[in-house]
Amino acid sequence: MLSTHGEEVLGFIRDFETSSRDYLRSKGLSENEMINAYLDLQWNFLHTILEQRSV
Repeated sequence: MLSTHGEEVLGFIRDFETSSRDYLRSKGLSENEMINAYLDLQWNFLHTILEQRSV
């Protein structure tokens, strides 16, 4: 069983995925374009987290 912190992190990741997909759909991207755009969002998100941790 996950700790409360682990559950919060998973919830945050799920919310990020849902809001990202909703945002990309609102831009009218095709399914193929959306896959690439979503990967870009994930990469940028991870990069931002890593930058903030090093500051």
